[in-house]
Amino acid sequence: MKKKTKKKMNKKKKIIIITSVVVILFILLIVILKVRQNNKEINSINDANSLKQVIEFCECKFISSKESDVDGYKTDIYLEFKYDPYQDGESKQPFYDVTISAIENFLKYRNIRLIDESRDLLIRVETNSSSITKKYFNDVEESDYFNKLLSQANLDNKETLKETDFNIDSELQTLINNEWKTENINFGDRTSTFRNYDIYFNNGYRVRSIRGTIYNIVFTNKFGKEVINNIKVGDSLDNIKSELGENYIESNGILEYMGKDLYVCFTENEISIYPRISYDYTSFENIVEQYNEDHDFNTFMNNLTNIWPDYSSYTYDTSYCTIYYPLKGIKVDNSVNALNGIQIYQEYQGSFKDDHKNYYQVYYKTNDSLILEEEQNRKLLESDCANVTDGDYSSTKYVMRADFSEDNKAYNIAFVSLDGENADSELSKNIYAAKTYWYDDENLIYSINKQGIYIYNATTRETKTIVRGTDEYDITNFDYTTKTLTYDGKDIKVEA
Repeated sequence: MKKKTKKKMNKKKKIIIITSVVVILFILLIVILKVRQNNKEINSINDANSLKQVIEFCECKFISSKESDVDGYKTDIYLEFKYDPYQDGESKQPFYDVTISAIENFLKYRNIRLIDESRDLLIRVETNSSSITKKYFNDVEESDYFNKLLSQANLDNKETLKETDFNIDSELQTLINNEWKTENINFGDRTSTFRNYDIYFNNGYRVRSIRGTIYNIVFTNKFGKEVINNIKVGDSLDNIKSELGENYIESNGILEYMGKDLYVCFTENEISIYPRISYDYTSFENIVEQYNEDHDFNTFMNNLTNIWPDYSSYTYDTSYCTIYYPLKGIKVDNSVNALNGIQIYQEYQGSFKDDHKNYYQVYYKTNDSLILEEEQNRKLLESDCANVTDGDYSSTKYVMRADFSEDNKAYNIAFVSLDGENADSELSKNIYAAKTYWYDDENLIYSINKQGIYIYNATTRETKTIVRGTDEYDITNFDYTTKTLTYDGKDIKVEA
């Protein structure tokens, strides 16, 4: 009897041992499969099924992760990023943005801390339920952190644009002698206006003045005479370099030199001159110091435009603000997406040029030319040839450019001559056109709700009234063969 009981117990014990071994092997198999799955190389971020795979797909080294012991944060992730924040002469902000976005997307958006001990870098990421709201690099807001890195790199690799001695016998010398004031200066008969410039087409000038002072004068191929030294409009950039020497900046087909009294930008078909004027920066530097203390951007901008109303452009709404002072070397650019702040360029001649204050949102771009940036913007504005009119017909002589309001009305309507044989021009800035149709290569039809329908000749720059009144003047069709215009259910024949 006892032997039988012992035999039963041995059998039971054997079953338990076998079962335990099977369970252990099963668990071990799961662990092995999990490890293999985590180490498996993936071809798409969408294939990632672990945090480690996400981080390694972004070419970073995953070290570990744990529940954060810092209030307000869910997870601490230890890793090594592929790049330093600034490496090989460039900002790596795009790489960090993409990597952090991939991690947050995988984690379904939670507040995390990313810790790279090899770089002494701690990144705090704050989110809502579906997106990243804030990123702090070593307790500095992201845009400020990367802008400071770029700023310091500029200061560490300082470059200086040296003065070039110019020989000026043209009308420029009169402007210099007159301290760039427009009074008592005669440019001839004005042909048109275009994007803040007075066009003296036959004389070869495009002139922009701000508060009675020349801001920019452009010599076109109509000028025909030497402008600086022995240089005429259209001379090759290589010949200009040979004539003026090596103290220049070159970018996107624009060659910039700096003289005692002016900056000059050469392109293949224009010579563009900006005054070089001495300014007192004391008031500006005082309000920057105040901004460093109170971080009140609205007050800073109000103070800035009070002391310096001579900006070249100022655009803003509830989400962004950008203001340019190219002659002073100052640009301010802030938006809800990027706080690029107060930018100091090479033209700046105040105390910040040498005393590099580490102020809030003050960044040094002292190796860059704001004059050159402004010239690039001006050329881009002229060369943008997108057709924005209604209808199927496009003029072969002009391109109409315009901005559009929220209700899709065209304003700031301008006309660019495609071959340069006619003057560029623009309509009054208070015109908001509901519809625009090319009548032929020179004439544009436009309607203004409850006011009328008009036709503008871009060559003669004359406007004629087709019909006027208080109707809606909603143009629905223009027949280019019969020259019949349909509006508000009515047909009317149009003659230019």
